[in-house]
Amino acid sequence: MRHNNREMRMQWGILSGAILLATAALGNQSPRSQSAGELAFESKVRPLLLAKCITCHGEHAQQGGVRLDKAFDAATAQRVLAAVRYDGKVKMPPSGKLGLPEQEALAAWIKDGAKWPVAPPAPKNGGAGGASHWSFQPVKRAAVPRVQNPVLRDEWVKNPIDTFVLARLEKKKLLPSPPASRRELIRRVTYDLIGLPPTPGEVAAFERDPDPKAYEKLVEKLLASPHYGEKWGRQWLDIVRYAETNSYERDNPKPNPFRYRDYVIKSFNADKPYNRFLTEQLAGDELPDATNETQIATGFYRLGVWDDEPVDAEQSRYDSIDDMVTTVGQAFLGLTLDCARCHDHKIDPIPTKDYYQFVAIFQNINYFKNGGTTDEKLLFESEAEKADYEKRVKEHAEQVAAKKARIAALQQEFLQKRDALLKPGDLADLAWKYYEGSFGALPDFDKLTPTASGTTTTLDLSVKQRDASFAQLWMGSLNAPTAGEYTLWLDSDDGSRVFVNGQKLIDYDGSHGEGKEKRAKITLPAGKVALRVEYFQSASSPLGLNVAWAGPGFGRRPLSPAKNTGALGIPVQLAAYKGQLDQNLAAEQAKLTKEVEELEKAEVAVSKILVVTEKGPKSADTFILKRGSRETPGDKVEPGFPQCIGGGIANPTPLPRSVGRRTALANWITDPKNPLPARVMVNRLWQGHFGRGIVRTPNDYGLQGAAPTHPELLDWLASEFVAKGWRMKAIHRLILLSSTYQMSSRSTPKSLKADPENELFWRFDMRRLTAEEVRDSVLAVCGNLNLAQFGPSVYPDIQKEVLAGQSIPGKDWYPDRMSPQDKNRRSIYIFAKRSLLYPMLESFDAAETDRTSPARFATVQPTQALAMLNSTLMNQQAQVLADRVKKDATDRPVPFIKRAFSLITQREPTQAELARCTRLLDNLRFKGATEQQAQTYLCLSLLNLSEFMYLD
Repeated sequence: MRHNNREMRMQWGILSGAILLATAALGNQSPRSQSAGELAFESKVRPLLLAKCITCHGEHAQQGGVRLDKAFDAATAQRVLAAVRYDGKVKMPPSGKLGLPEQEALAAWIKDGAKWPVAPPAPKNGGAGGASHWSFQPVKRAAVPRVQNPVLRDEWVKNPIDTFVLARLEKKKLLPSPPASRRELIRRVTYDLIGLPPTPGEVAAFERDPDPKAYEKLVEKLLASPHYGEKWGRQWLDIVRYAETNSYERDNPKPNPFRYRDYVIKSFNADKPYNRFLTEQLAGDELPDATNETQIATGFYRLGVWDDEPVDAEQSRYDSIDDMVTTVGQAFLGLTLDCARCHDHKIDPIPTKDYYQFVAIFQNINYFKNGGTTDEKLLFESEAEKADYEKRVKEHAEQVAAKKARIAALQQEFLQKRDALLKPGDLADLAWKYYEGSFGALPDFDKLTPTASGTTTTLDLSVKQRDASFAQLWMGSLNAPTAGEYTLWLDSDDGSRVFVNGQKLIDYDGSHGEGKEKRAKITLPAGKVALRVEYFQSASSPLGLNVAWAGPGFGRRPLSPAKNTGALGIPVQLAAYKGQLDQNLAAEQAKLTKEVEELEKAEVAVSKILVVTEKGPKSADTFILKRGSRETPGDKVEPGFPQCIGGGIANPTPLPRSVGRRTALANWITDPKNPLPARVMVNRLWQGHFGRGIVRTPNDYGLQGAAPTHPELLDWLASEFVAKGWRMKAIHRLILLSSTYQMSSRSTPKSLKADPENELFWRFDMRRLTAEEVRDSVLAVCGNLNLAQFGPSVYPDIQKEVLAGQSIPGKDWYPDRMSPQDKNRRSIYIFAKRSLLYPMLESFDAAETDRTSPARFATVQPTQALAMLNSTLMNQQAQVLADRVKKDATDRPVPFIKRAFSLITQREPTQAELARCTRLLDNLRFKGATEQQAQTYLCLSLLNLSEFMYLD
């Protein structure tokens, strides 16, 4: 085995070495100077080799001791080809067999002699050359190919998509699969367009409909559905890293991000042109016709993770800009621009300078504050609504001011009554000393020289000569009327201390505010007892010192005058004195204080939107940061675009509140001459219908990304997209009305052997429902899915054990007062917390939220089966379904089974299935289950059918 592994590494090393020479040779040649073979190598072979082997067999790593830096002979070339075809013992790459188009490209290159030109000078712009890479070339509307089979040409081809696909199949002598059944087709297209199952009645009606245009009408009906935007908006939210919280330890919610989610859904439903859709998100606030909607769109910038207490705030700001560069680059352009933050891109021709020119576009954006003035704007639908809001704000402020004025009056009344309790005879022989200086703690007063001194009758601060940075000491006697137990109270704005009868009774040192009174008890003899009180006020005011006592035969009495008291300490004292003073006064103040707190917490009802804002019409300069650190600035750069796709400088005329660079970016991205955005988006649309794109790496169109399996079809779709006004529904129609989409998922041995990964689309790939489709389908077939749209997110039940696992256990963020109807809304409306996704969605591979997520994975794991069988949600819904079925079809076994089966699978059960379900009910009843329990368990079993979870 070791020998075989080493031989495998050597064989693959041969293939890897070819890329290094070809990379060096072809790096900087222009497309015009290259031969057809060289262009084919650039567009098809080199991306493949870079993606599969350069990491292990490149310049800096030669696993197995193999690295080729010159051409290899024909015999070696044939061994390489056999390895990638898995024809012998050596199978390369070990991670998985290459796709058929990749094998064909490699075979053609080897057949041509595995040639590469003499190496030109090293590339200047970073990466391994690649300026002539296929995705950087202009989109050209490819001619629709001619197919040979006259029968298929006349009967199978419905539009140019079919012609492109069939032409490739004919080259491999393969045939397309037969059409899908009508039931398969309606389930497929309904899920693909609205993410929900068709009803049994809709399936039956479609199967019986004799109209030749029945399917076309179905497509139009689904495209017009308000739920289309929920299905396809969810795909877009994956791409732009949508979540409603900030991540990190606290993972606090963002201010109203759901408005962006609703904006996306509405945009898809309205079939908003894609170029306008991008422009609104990039620069909706800068548009001359800016509206609430276009400003909501700019919430796109604020969706990323955010650290509320970074170690280095400025570095964190750059990290937030990197998030913008990363998301715009991958989501809109299919470029991994972020790989050039610390050094020139290792694969693509993107130097660090290009990255920082892109950073400069976003440099002027205000750093996110999570609800700060730079993050939100008020949302008004009209001037009348705005005027009404301003009126309500004024009235709200007047209410608060009036209540605060009454509280101040009550406090003054209280202080006057409290001063009346002062008894001059409580203190005797009282002397004071006053000191100035900066104090952070109580000093040793005996070592200080006082600024002033004198005598007094109370613990009075009025002798102070300033409001901060001073200290005071009082020494004298307390006159205890009788022997017994006494209580002393102490409260202060900063440090204070009380000594009685030579004993330190209360120590309240340090800088703090009033309102947390301390007390202590002491037994004293009758007569004069030594008293010492110390106090300091730090550099921050207000000041405050309150000392009181009580003893045998008398209640609490102050030892300090009311003028010592700051407002914060009054509620504490008021509560302490309320038994001796007017209790109505105390009750009214407590009531008013609570009302003010509630008023100040409550915002005047108005919608707020999460938006992007800038610092003004002038931006700070941008510098290349060596190794990506702000501590190592390099050369200054101007805002600009990547050179590999045209470059150029973005330096528009400044606007009143921004520099206008984001508008320049939007115009550059949506320019039809830009080769990437249309290709990237039509590929995403194709992926949404077929499960994978024509380019399998939807966020990476660089040299490390996958080459398109049908490059001519991709460009034809991209040019058609632009020609039809960037309308996404037009591309949906083309795809859905093609025979390619309407094929069955069934396979044939010949096709499966020739193209096991279905690279050529000879059949339709079966797929599992997405996480959202699983939950929504359960609720739909059980009959309690709430189809209400838009508005704040909802919080379906999550078990306490799961909530205990969040970043801050016990944090009260998940409301439990929501109605059952709201909890049953579609999954796109569930609150998306980064540190704790809704468990059912997470189990079924919901999108990662920290970064742009270009594709969903469909894993098969035990937790999914456990969730479907044992979760509270599924058991509750199984009972709901059983109740629905009984209501529809009575509880007699056969009608019950047929109705439950048809709701879940949209078809009648076979006789064998009916018999199995009947036996299950009998066995459950035999083992002691009630009729209701048996029916519920049957429904739960049917909800776990693969036919329910998978399409086709």
